[in-house]
Amino acid sequence: MKKYASTFLSKLIWFSLLLGTFPVIVLGAYSYYTASHTLQAKVYESNLQLLQQTESQIEQLLRLVDYSAIQYMNQPLVISTLRENLQSDASGVDKVRDLLNAMSKLQSSQLVAMSTQLVSLTGNWSVSETGLSALSANDVKDYGKWVEDPRTSFWSSAPSGMQLVKKIPTFSAHPTGLLVMTIPLYEINKLIGSETKLGHVLIMDESKYVFAGNDDTSLGKRYDELPFRGQLANGSEEQGFYSAHLDNERVGVSYRLSSYNSWVYLSVVSIDELNKETQDIGWVTLLICVGILLIALFISYLGSKKMYRPIRRLYDVMRDASGVVGGAETANEFEFMNDRFHGLLQREGRLLQEMKGQSLQMKEYFVFKLFQSDMSRAEISDKLAMFVHPLDWSDMCVMAIQIDTLKGTRFEEQDRDLLMFALNNIVSELVAAECRLLPVVMGDSQVTLLGRAVSGEQPFKTYLDLLAQDIMSMINRYLELKISIGFSRVFTDLKSIREAYMEALTALKYRMKLGEESILFIEEVQPEHSVPQHYPDALEQQFLDALKLADRDQTAQLLSQLITAIAADERTYEAYFMSFVRLLLQILQTIKDTGVNPDTLYTSESDLFNQLFSLNTAGQVELFFEKTVILPLVQHLEQRRDKQYQSISSEIIRMIETEFDTDLTLEVCARRMNYSPNYLTKVFRKETGINFSDYLSEQRMRMAKKWLIETDMKIGEIAKKLKYNTPANFIRYFRKLEGCTPGQYRENYLNK
Repeated sequence: MKKYASTFLSKLIWFSLLLGTFPVIVLGAYSYYTASHTLQAKVYESNLQLLQQTESQIEQLLRLVDYSAIQYMNQPLVISTLRENLQSDASGVDKVRDLLNAMSKLQSSQLVAMSTQLVSLTGNWSVSETGLSALSANDVKDYGKWVEDPRTSFWSSAPSGMQLVKKIPTFSAHPTGLLVMTIPLYEINKLIGSETKLGHVLIMDESKYVFAGNDDTSLGKRYDELPFRGQLANGSEEQGFYSAHLDNERVGVSYRLSSYNSWVYLSVVSIDELNKETQDIGWVTLLICVGILLIALFISYLGSKKMYRPIRRLYDVMRDASGVVGGAETANEFEFMNDRFHGLLQREGRLLQEMKGQSLQMKEYFVFKLFQSDMSRAEISDKLAMFVHPLDWSDMCVMAIQIDTLKGTRFEEQDRDLLMFALNNIVSELVAAECRLLPVVMGDSQVTLLGRAVSGEQPFKTYLDLLAQDIMSMINRYLELKISIGFSRVFTDLKSIREAYMEALTALKYRMKLGEESILFIEEVQPEHSVPQHYPDALEQQFLDALKLADRDQTAQLLSQLITAIAADERTYEAYFMSFVRLLLQILQTIKDTGVNPDTLYTSESDLFNQLFSLNTAGQVELFFEKTVILPLVQHLEQRRDKQYQSISSEIIRMIETEFDTDLTLEVCARRMNYSPNYLTKVFRKETGINFSDYLSEQRMRMAKKWLIETDMKIGEIAKKLKYNTPANFIRYFRKLEGCTPGQYRENYLNK
């Protein structure tokens, strides 16, 4: 019977064995893994660099074509001609010729072969290098697919090449025309190159279609059809690496996702060829581990037998006392005793804890479903009864809470989830259980369904207002956060919960007008009917003029007035953002008008719009324009202006020092430099601290003293050479500055 009770002995032997061999196995495995991983990392790094270089070259070409397309499509000739029927008008010949001339200039500015086509959707004609042609029914159908695309500008792959499609006008819901620019595929392949030493390079478009690369076997296929296909990264990851099998060979695939046009760049290399040197390490490690295993097995068996004897004697006593016979003796000795004393209690506690956790999860799931899906009244009533929620509410309302901003607080953006959890707990404590359902966090909002049995909408709204003030006060006291609270309309039908949830979120969007720490009832903030929107055009023009002059004070003052004027208008929150988008577009256009490339001031223009759409209040919008958009431009213009001032002053000083003995005047300098005399006066005084005539007089006086000392020129000759009317005028001016006549000055120097 003892032969069955040796489970712990076997474990003891195995433990001793593993204690001796496990470190060696781990070290060997780690060495092999490190060598292989390092090699793959180097391959991954080199291929990513290759992909990045290829991506940079290709996207530089695409951006150049895109920029040229924008210049062409914004020409007044193109915009005005698109609405005309060139086929029915005899004057259309001249306009077609003008369009082709502008198109030829556009193509001559590119570094690659490229074709251009201008399509009129209203006139049903197109102009390309071949001339004017009418659109067929199939052409209209094909172009209609591009018109229905929500994007205003995009790249599309075609068998003949890559096509840039731009709608004209850009942001119109019903464009009047299209500009299509085509780059042949051989131009793309030239940038990729034919070098395959480090592997093949492929390019896929948005639909995962391989249209370019130096591997002819993969061209024209979709990514799902490739033998080395794998799992690409999500949209939030720009690059990655994975391994796959190709014809019984392991390959490594590096890829990059372009942020410009969502193309995917792939590089495929063989990993098996690179890993052959690491296989020797694996075999040596295996042999060493086997040898140590045999030695440790012999030592472990002898030592474990000796340590097991007292445990065996204790187990025999416990087994005989419990009267267990048969198969139960095969259990581990310690497990046998532990099961008898603690098994039942542990299972009971585990069961209670699981039931409690599942009940809370079911409640949360029900509340989420209540806000987001259309449930039947019967299902809602059944669930409320099951979770012991109140059923006698006469008035209900959805409350949504959002954090206004984390700037200026002790918290960072990564703390937002924890803060939302804290907000949810505070709401749970402040609102009585009989007046709410379970509070939940949905996205960046804390949402609660509130209700009361007391009838009357106005008393209920009074209760909601007081509750919101209490919640704001509590959160400000403990978390020092600014929040806003939105309320839906009061309703009585349980089927209206989903609609009320959307109303509460909509109410929060009107912080753009009312600012931070607002309590927003949807029926109070949302306009009941559309009203004409008044945009302050004159104030905007004053602001843009001040911006061009880099006048900081005037720009800041007019910006504040402009934001205030927009926010004070009675409009929907969508109209607010449209006005701010218009302002941002006007500023970007002003930047370009001043000769500044926006890419030198900002990371990207799209990033500016993303930041704008994430703002909640007019104050945040004003701070965004002032610090993020305007300040870099003003600093750039000031630096450019200072350099221009220095250059102008240096040129004037050079003229004075080389032409002081001529009839040099400020007007002469202004004509030579193509500036007005008043402008040169202001610039010269700002840079030197004195005016032009004083500086010229000082230079002439310096030369007069030099000639008196170093030459024997007569006083009259010096006066004439320095353009004084008479020697007397020169002597009088010299005595005024030096306290003596020119002759005395020369005599005093010679006497020294």
